[in-house]
Amino acid sequence: MKIYKLDFDVNNYKSIQLCEDVSYDYYQMFNGTSIKKNWKTLKVKYYEDDKELKNGDAPGFNIPVLKQKAFNYLFPLINGNVEILTLQLNDETLYGINVLNVIDAIDYDSSVYRTYRDGKRIMAFKKYGFREDMIKNKNIFKITDLPRGDIFVSEEFYKTIRDNNLEGFKLVLVYDSKDKGLLNE
Repeated sequence: MKIYKLDFDVNNYKSIQLCEDVSYDYYQMFNGTSIKKNWKTLKVKYYEDDKELKNGDAPGFNIPVLKQKAFNYLFPLINGNVEILTLQLNDETLYGINVLNVIDAIDYDSSVYRTYRDGKRIMAFKKYGFREDMIKNKNIFKITDLPRGDIFVSEEFYKTIRDNNLEGFKLVLVYDSKDKGLLNE
């Protein structure tokens, strides 16, 4: 079983930004809880500095954002574990992904991490160890230790991106059950 950290290739593919200013609280609200009730479609634009970069199927943003092609392939894998938040890029609708599946999946004995001074709260992981019973059949999730942090996806999610030539994703292998975790670079 393999688990990947979901990220986006912002060095080679265009990223988007909001057209309007929003408060810092906006960026803090993606913590695994539903926000759809109060969501209004936000207008976004490409960064001016990204003109020379390629258009991908997943433009970089502070949450996962999918264009229609990527959404069509990936939504069946993640339906029920996310809520879809629409964004408007000119005349194109984009699909923001708010991950609701936050699980207690860390195997602390096989993980390497730093804590805050209190010695309890986790600041960052250097190596992820997962409890396989908790991640089995989970295609997208966050962990309870960092609900505003990294998003993890399954090998099936990874293969769907690869097999359908979806561009703009950056998937970093962070766990392989054969190796019981991998050190982050």
